[in-house]
Amino acid sequence: MRIVLLTKRTLAHGFGGVEGYVHHVARAAGALGHEVVVLASAHPGGARAAAHDGYHVEYLAGTPPGMYSEAFWRASAAAVARHRPYDLLYSTNLAGYGAARARVPGPHVAWTTGRTLAHLRSEWHDRAGLRALAGYPKAALALVYYAALERRLHGRLDAIVAEDHVTYAALRRRGRPVRLVHTGVDTARFRPDPALRRESRAALGIPDDADVLLMAAAVNRQKGVHLGVEVFRRLAGARPRLYLVVAGDGPERARLETLARAGAPGERVRVLGAVPDAAMPRYHAAADVLLYPTLRAEGVPRAILEAMASGLVVVATDRGGVGTAVVDGVTGVLLPRPTLERLEATVAGVLDDAGGRRALGARARAAASERFDLLTTVEALLEPYGAAKALVHGRA
Repeated sequence: MRIVLLTKRTLAHGFGGVEGYVHHVARAAGALGHEVVVLASAHPGGARAAAHDGYHVEYLAGTPPGMYSEAFWRASAAAVARHRPYDLLYSTNLAGYGAARARVPGPHVAWTTGRTLAHLRSEWHDRAGLRALAGYPKAALALVYYAALERRLHGRLDAIVAEDHVTYAALRRRGRPVRLVHTGVDTARFRPDPALRRESRAALGIPDDADVLLMAAAVNRQKGVHLGVEVFRRLAGARPRLYLVVAGDGPERARLETLARAGAPGERVRVLGAVPDAAMPRYHAAADVLLYPTLRAEGVPRAILEAMASGLVVVATDRGGVGTAVVDGVTGVLLPRPTLERLEATVAGVLDDAGGRRALGARARAAASERFDLLTTVEALLEPYGAAKALVHGRA
């Protein structure tokens, strides 16, 4: 099968949910014997192409790196046309708008992480202070514009792939041709690993008997990292074995790192900055709990799937598609809203119940293996004739 995967961003532009998804889907499809080319906006360093494990990337010169733009949509439509014939054009979010507008032949299937207008609330939560709030109307107008493009795109697709139940149900109500195909995680790379746990803790200067909270996310207000830091500060004074590891970078990093390191418990904080995808298994192995108090309209965050596959307890807020993976009391703890008091009590309860923590972690690992294994999900995505054939036969 020959697949063209169209996206605005790859790992060369930075690491996030979409970038990781593109890399892992392309790599898995290559491992399954498919020919995959990824088309993306211009490389930040000017490279024109790159070869990866199982796939090839072409960067579209003359387009703003990592951004949607008219130049990107024109160049991407032309690039897709150059790669005909293909068996499947698979695009991420709005990346396929130019190809759809140009009526480039399909089948054209788009993966979506949620409806654009849902991020009106995300943008609001990302702002603190008068200067930041003053920029909200401009951000909201941009989202309204992109939502209009989203409607046009969805009307011209052969199929849409939703990764979570919330987005799937919303698109079904609108009469869109949607399938539910979960995002996958490499359960061979992310797994309980006692040896890697000891090695990683030693490298971080964390004792073997410590309790370790991990936060793995962009360090901005939407992701609720400030809430996790405050929960650690509240708990750490009475818990000398409690450590915090933050993997991620963003506009809030300097402020939160200063806050987290204040006082004696600050010696038990490890702020790692941006962490390469290949290094993430070691930090999940070192941890006991993934704390994900997001305020954002999420899809299914990759960090949550990686934590589940690693056998961690996930404490998260019920935003967007998070509940697709985290079933409260079964595969983790799901909170309706991330108030500090509730987060503090929940994390304390998880830390104090070693047996319950092991049971939740084991069920999370089983769910990751059964429902979110990378190769299994990519096989479902790329079944014969692509996602559109399943819709013709009435399957979702």
